[in-house]
Amino acid sequence: FFFQAEDGIRDAQESRGLGDVYKRQVHGDKTTTIYDDNGNPREFTFDYSFWSHDGFEFDEDGYSKPLDDKYADQQKVFDEVGQEILTNAWQGYHCCLFAYGQTGAGKSYSMVGYGANKGIVPIACEEIFNRISQNQDERISYEIM
Repeated sequence: FFFQAEDGIRDAQESRGLGDVYKRQVHGDKTTTIYDDNGNPREFTFDYSFWSHDGFEFDEDGYSKPLDDKYADQQKVFDEVGQEILTNAWQGYHCCLFAYGQTGAGKSYSMVGYGANKGIVPIACEEIFNRISQNQDERISYEIM
């Protein structure tokens, strides 16, 4: 993803899908190492780096529940990326979230989600309406077009 933040453009990467095409490791929050067929590593650094390939189990509602701290579920991705975009928009900044990548890499899943695993867009929409409903200031009004 690329998105505009208050202090510049940020990039985030989510490792998901692609099966055995590449062997990957996510180190901390920002670095991903991809190994080619010969085992040669290539390291990439991002503002955010999420692992969503394995390390989860489905709960009774079909939600991909993390089994450890390595797995980034949809809520974690939203909390790290979507929340910042929404907060900047709420402060009056023009915001854009742009997903790009290889076919089957998980762009639609990250943005829209599937089933109980809501993506950034539906979670952000819910959060917008939550914020509107919590408004106590009668001088502030909202219009959804």
